[in-house]
Amino acid sequence: MDGRSAATIVLEGRITAYTAAPIWRAARQTLARNSERPVVVDASRLVFIDDVGIALLFDLTRLQRPGAPVEIRGLAAKFAALVAAYDPEDLARVPRGKAQAGVLESIGRTTAQHVAYARRMLDFAADCGAALGLAFRRRGVIRWGEVLGVATEAGANAVPIVLLVGFLMGVIIAFEIGLVAQQFGAVIFVVNGVGVAMLRELGPLMTAIVFSGRTGAAFAAQIGTQKVNEEVNAISTFGLDPIRFLVLPRLIAAAVVVPLLSVFADVVGLFGGALVMATFDVGFLQFYSQLLGAVTAGDFVVGIAKAAVFGLVIAAIGCERGLTTGAGATSVGLSATSAVVTSIVMIVVIDGIFTVLLS
Repeated sequence: MDGRSAATIVLEGRITAYTAAPIWRAARQTLARNSERPVVVDASRLVFIDDVGIALLFDLTRLQRPGAPVEIRGLAAKFAALVAAYDPEDLARVPRGKAQAGVLESIGRTTAQHVAYARRMLDFAADCGAALGLAFRRRGVIRWGEVLGVATEAGANAVPIVLLVGFLMGVIIAFEIGLVAQQFGAVIFVVNGVGVAMLRELGPLMTAIVFSGRTGAAFAAQIGTQKVNEEVNAISTFGLDPIRFLVLPRLIAAAVVVPLLSVFADVVGLFGGALVMATFDVGFLQFYSQLLGAVTAGDFVVGIAKAAVFGLVIAAIGCERGLTTGAGATSVGLSATSAVVTSIVMIVVIDGIFTVLLS
């Protein structure tokens, strides 16, 4: 402080909510000791102030000191503009809550989000199709070692759960239809229902649902973790295509594995149905004979075609969710969950389309 005609308060460095309290207290004490003398606030060495620093300068300039004014000198223009625009009433106002969106606005936003996601998926599907076309036109593009590893993890290790689900589906369908058919003396026709249902619908459908929950989520989590760890960006930095490097092996493996798993589900499902029909006095030979007359090779081919499409869709959705994962471990979990939900919805939609087109 200057002991002559005017007292001086020097403000320097950074004044923030963490450092303002002692500075403010010292400035107030200086003003109290020099209540009858002019005070000059030297702010030429201030480098940063936040809201609390602005409030401090505002407080010093607005003090009522008749005959002993407070003058701020050397304050940078960017800080002076903030002090001039400062209004203490802003802190006293109760903040208004965010207005609730109306029904039409909510529908519009949701529709826009789904349209944007559909556009993203179409672009991703086009990139995957281009990568598949290049893989079949040029040798050495497909990394068969990676494809085999993914197929082993996604297919061979999934056989037990697929067999269990397929067997239970055959048992449940045969038992429920058999109870109704028994009342009309048409138990033998339960074989027709079990055969067609397993080969055309339940075999590929249940296999795809199991595959989406087990492997689709794994694809999203694996690629999502690589995205969070910047490994996907590293692949792009090295001039490699993430779709060809990460997505293509999973697409090929899924397109091959899901039909094979569907065949296993069909076989054990029919076997489960045969066991149940034995309790309705329909022997294995009779079941086999009736089954051959009820189903055709076309039913089996339709089921296999569905399974292949389901596999491609599940792998594509899982990989796309992984590649669009945000930052943090939570985003990986959200991507995996979203991949499973979206895959199941798409499986049901595609199955309905197949049913309508091939009915």
